[in-house]
Amino acid sequence: MRGLGQFRWVFAGFLAVSSLCAADVTLRGKVVDENEAPVRGARVSVRPATASATLWSARTDPTGAFNLTFPGPGDFLITVEREGYYELKDRAAHIESAQEVTLVINTVREVFQSVNVNAETSPLEAGQAQSQEQLTGTEVNDMPYANSHSLRNSLPLLPGVLQDATGTLHINGAGENQVLYQLNGFNITDPITGQFQTVLAVEGIRSMDLTAGRSSPEFGKGSAGVLNVSTETGTDNFHYTTTDFIPGLSVQQGLHLGNWYPRVGVSGPIVKGRAWFSDTFESEYTESLVTGLPSGQDTRTGWAGNNLLHTQVNLTPSNLLYADFLINIDKESRVGLGPLNPVSTTSTVHTRQYFGSLKDQKYFGHGMLVEFGYAHNEFSDSQSPQGPNLYLIAPQGNTGNYFVNSNQGASRDQLLVHAYLPKFQFAGSHQIEAGADADWIGYTGDFRRTGYQVLGTSGQLIQQTLFPTPANYQVRDTEMSSYVLDTWHVRKQLQLTLGIRQDWERQLGALAWSPRLAFTWSPFAKGGTSISGGYAITHDAVTMAMLGLPMDQTAYTTQYNANGTLTGPAEPSSFAIGNASLRLPRAANWTLDAEHRITSRLSVTAKYLRRRETDGFAFVNTLAPDAPPSLLPLPSGQSAGLYQLTNLRRDNYDSVAVSVHQTLTGQYEWMASYTHSRALSNGVIDPNFPQPLQVLGGLAPVPWDAPDRLLAWAYLPLPWKDWAVTALADMRTGFAFSARADTGVIAGAFDSYRYPMNFDLNLAIERMVTLHGYRFALRGGVDNLTDRANYTSVNNVTGTPQFPQFLGPEGRHFVVRIRFFGRAGGK
Repeated sequence: MRGLGQFRWVFAGFLAVSSLCAADVTLRGKVVDENEAPVRGARVSVRPATASATLWSARTDPTGAFNLTFPGPGDFLITVEREGYYELKDRAAHIESAQEVTLVINTVREVFQSVNVNAETSPLEAGQAQSQEQLTGTEVNDMPYANSHSLRNSLPLLPGVLQDATGTLHINGAGENQVLYQLNGFNITDPITGQFQTVLAVEGIRSMDLTAGRSSPEFGKGSAGVLNVSTETGTDNFHYTTTDFIPGLSVQQGLHLGNWYPRVGVSGPIVKGRAWFSDTFESEYTESLVTGLPSGQDTRTGWAGNNLLHTQVNLTPSNLLYADFLINIDKESRVGLGPLNPVSTTSTVHTRQYFGSLKDQKYFGHGMLVEFGYAHNEFSDSQSPQGPNLYLIAPQGNTGNYFVNSNQGASRDQLLVHAYLPKFQFAGSHQIEAGADADWIGYTGDFRRTGYQVLGTSGQLIQQTLFPTPANYQVRDTEMSSYVLDTWHVRKQLQLTLGIRQDWERQLGALAWSPRLAFTWSPFAKGGTSISGGYAITHDAVTMAMLGLPMDQTAYTTQYNANGTLTGPAEPSSFAIGNASLRLPRAANWTLDAEHRITSRLSVTAKYLRRRETDGFAFVNTLAPDAPPSLLPLPSGQSAGLYQLTNLRRDNYDSVAVSVHQTLTGQYEWMASYTHSRALSNGVIDPNFPQPLQVLGGLAPVPWDAPDRLLAWAYLPLPWKDWAVTALADMRTGFAFSARADTGVIAGAFDSYRYPMNFDLNLAIERMVTLHGYRFALRGGVDNLTDRANYTSVNNVTGTPQFPQFLGPEGRHFVVRIRFFGRAGGK
């Protein structure tokens, strides 16, 4: 028995040693860029050094940290991937016990690299809680969209973004003022209009991230989503690039100077290993030809310039300071020129924007990160007509001088704080985020509108509107917000996010709460497939233009009989916000996404979005609420009276989108998508007015509704070395429009007509050339290769011989681009 007892002790000791030898080991670490800034959302994957299909992976949290556990010690290969960064591939590591590592990945600096700059398609670990689409700086610079110098024009490369004939953006069926726009995490939305007016050089962009339907409660002030623009940061090596430094020539109506968009980018160290800068400058000279007008009266010109300076200073390895300074200046002449609007009806527009920001990011260890930020914006906008004459609106075309003469200015000061607290365990892993921001906004308006007359089909005077008294006023507002979010990893393949946001606005006294719920589930242990969805309440911000209307000019409208006699005295139209309790516009968003990785670089995605917005702002005439809808300039196109601000607007949007995306070697890739959508509203929307002044009894298509859209783009290598081809195909349903009588009253159902199908095919060839040791990229191509008409205007007045004549064909355009990258093989 004694021998048996000894055997038991020996056997127990053997089991203990075996258990110890087979104990799990943990790899903790942090992913940073070359400037030691944490990289959020990077995919860290680890596999055994020996041939094996086993793979462990995780995504980094906001502090750049990750945590992986393996069944035992051994030799492993570590790979780190993140869109917009060079891949860290198969770094060897021997892991015996719990240890920590720091992994550095470098940002993509320029195109035409032989190494890979596209991350492999993620195996889709549970961790992607937001419904997000991204355009990288490489894609923005590679794809052949029209006016490829314009960051704004690149956004329709995303399947959910459309751009109408006026250049206005529509993201997932919304108006441009229903989205929050950010630059490096700060609000840059124009507080006057709520639109995206900031101009940036495309060469200075790292990425543009669009989140819609399902977003963190960190983001508010945009019911349809948030667009964040991230810019490049310098490194310890100097980089520079110049683009389109040779003026363009136009052969339309004789040889002369054409569009010219020179851009320069410089980045590098201020103090090596400690501080860096990136500066991008862009200048724009544009000359646009409008067909259908007399020679010499068919062009409009403009000049604009912008400069963005972005810096990073590492005060300590765990304390980073970021600073930005941006200036935009723009002068456009003959704004509004079109087939039905000759030179006399156009305006000259001057805009300026200044932006400065500071952000202090402090890492405290144990997964805790805190950010403090301050930013200041200045906006100014002036519009002046060609003369003081009345503006004449007629079915055959408009004449006279435009009636708006204005100067507007606005400023915004914003403070923000974001905190990422240490993770803790309770029925899984929890990461708590919390934050707050405050905005102080000022606005001044100076309006000196003249007036306009409406003429009938036979030239008779129907009505006259005058603005006899100028208006000069100031408005101030304060916005306060706070949020908290819990990211709960229930288990490896399931993540839940639960959050809530609070918004308060002083002028209306409105307080709004926004709950956010989301899940991400990877149904298969090996990854490759992800299903995610959620529910979110989002709210719109208040625009200063809307708050200023009660202090704006009063319009006096006189109506005329068919024989030219007055129907009565001139009647005033004015605006009021009143004492009624108003709410911030509220949208309920439901989303469901499915994504599957077919290969390591090929994925297919399906997305469903349902948005129901209520409590939208609309001014309603309290004296004539049932007046028939009109398409004349508002408000005098309606019955005169007192327009009261209400929450009566309703917007509906539904979409189903399927896309396929493949990344290849180098920067080569392609994407194809199909979107079926429906965008409806009960508001009669005027692009020149901040809110609808009429509310329909039911829902009707919005002017930018496009039920079907096919979009594809590609940047692919050619068989010859240093040659590439890039293409863009965009086909969609024509936009909706309404027919009207010569009195302005809508004829038939609202937006019941449509433009013809719109189709663009752009194609370009690009070659990398080395000349005297310097690298150049030469591109030549054609926009609208098929010469599809793609009309931009229509005569929508019933009873005229020209109804419904489509005008303003797009035409075919030849494009040339030259980029300079510096010395070959150099930095």
